[in-house]
Amino acid sequence: MKAKRAISAMLAVLLSVSALTACSGDTSSSAVEESSGASSSVSESSSESGEASQEGKLTEISIFATMWGNAAQNLKDYNENLTFQELEKRTGVHVNWIHPPAGQDVEQFNLMIASQNLPDVIAYDWFDTNKITGGMNRYYQDGIIIDLTSMMDEHAPNFMALMEANPEARRQAVDDEGRYFAMPMLRLDDRLRVTGGPQIRLDWLEKLGLEVPTTVDELHDVLYAIRTQDPNGNGQQDEIPFTAVSFRGGNGVGMLCSMWRTSYDFYVDNGTVKFGPIQPEFKEAITTIAQWFSEGLIDPDYMLNDGAAMNARFTDDISAMRIAGQPTSLMQTMAESGVEPDFNVVGMDYIAASDGVAYSVDPMYNQFVTNPGLAITTKAEMPEQILEWIDYAYGEEGNILFNLGVEGDSYTMVDGKPKYTEKVTENNNAGYAIYHMALNGWAMSQDVMYHEQLMEKYGYPAAEHWRKADRSLVLPPLSFTEEETDTVSRLETDIDTYVDEMCDKFTTGQIPLDQFDSYVQTVNGMGIEELTAIYQAAYDRYMAR
Repeated sequence: MKAKRAISAMLAVLLSVSALTACSGDTSSSAVEESSGASSSVSESSSESGEASQEGKLTEISIFATMWGNAAQNLKDYNENLTFQELEKRTGVHVNWIHPPAGQDVEQFNLMIASQNLPDVIAYDWFDTNKITGGMNRYYQDGIIIDLTSMMDEHAPNFMALMEANPEARRQAVDDEGRYFAMPMLRLDDRLRVTGGPQIRLDWLEKLGLEVPTTVDELHDVLYAIRTQDPNGNGQQDEIPFTAVSFRGGNGVGMLCSMWRTSYDFYVDNGTVKFGPIQPEFKEAITTIAQWFSEGLIDPDYMLNDGAAMNARFTDDISAMRIAGQPTSLMQTMAESGVEPDFNVVGMDYIAASDGVAYSVDPMYNQFVTNPGLAITTKAEMPEQILEWIDYAYGEEGNILFNLGVEGDSYTMVDGKPKYTEKVTENNNAGYAIYHMALNGWAMSQDVMYHEQLMEKYGYPAAEHWRKADRSLVLPPLSFTEEETDTVSRLETDIDTYVDEMCDKFTTGQIPLDQFDSYVQTVNGMGIEELTAIYQAAYDRYMAR
């Protein structure tokens, strides 16, 4: 149901797409320029902190941090990463890393908390309410982490400059009381948050003499032509025009519901939180979707698909449209490799609803703040200096270091723009893991300087279409109290399971749509009104921050 589902689904397309949610904002431009003076002072302060420990200066810290994906496969610890090697040279601070074994981060985190054997800093998914039950305030009240708020202006000037320049990011970085408990990863530029959307086989449209669709009726006609006019040229009617992974989620069939100005999940309509799957507009949407399914326009195996299967629908010349992450991997596999030189998957605008507005319900767009966050524990003896050390990454010098690495080593300047060296690009994902932190996850502001090189020539043109969509229906990331979290967990599991099942049955015709009102009554009886009220309260608190 949640944004987490959309995020996990988004790794369907980009072979390293978990990395792709890693991207950020304007720190290389105005936001960074505003904080550049602070960056210099923090750099000097941090350098002084690296002097002899007997003088009360920070020289060593311990950090619990998960190494994800390619970093875990290529590094023993983050001291082997070029960024932290250079950071130690600049600041004189050595890090003793505590990396939980792969797949054991939650277990090891819980054991660490229970034992009270704490490091100085915990890098964790502090902004994920599914992992942090009751929010960070609970861990503050339990004496695990400290409240950073009173120290921020003096000891985190780079970060606070970014908060001043980006008020929506500030809303997401604080709790409902306006307190800072952790330093997050930031994605301030929408180019870094909009990394997926609708895409279509343009070469097939050209072959059939069709235009890219912009309305619901045009989309139906295009999908029907693909189904019936043999664009793959094998003499068989084996094309499955639209493919997906599941019904609800970022790669799901339910993303089409935006064409009826609703969602497959919770959304906000002019300040009112609604649960999409019981709205009249959703009934309209799923009625049309079921009709398209009966016509063979929608993948009959969407419920069984994963990302690899969805990709295979394209590389096997079966499908023409999907809503997913950028098409770079498909184009490299098919067009650039010469397998099928005319193969051309491009981004397209979201289809307009009846009011003429093209909406998107992709929750990633509103995630200015993401994980991991760095929280300082009550065991830290020099929290102010540790905060300054963390803040360095948000300044001008630190922004370049954490996003690009070291000039002359991992990148060079070409025509005034940074360009990764071959040691990064020729090592593929390993290069991104070894030479900077933009894909590894850290308390930093991810930057378009790195991201435009990752998205390459196919990703950004596609995203230009997706960025046009109206995002007013998308809920921001919400925080629940501990009591609310208990209720949400209790109600949501059963509601999710039932709604998922019924969406599939309505779509595939196993249950006729004349049973929709009965289905709505069942969902109401499962506590959806209480759950919606909790979401509304959390949304109202968020807007009041």
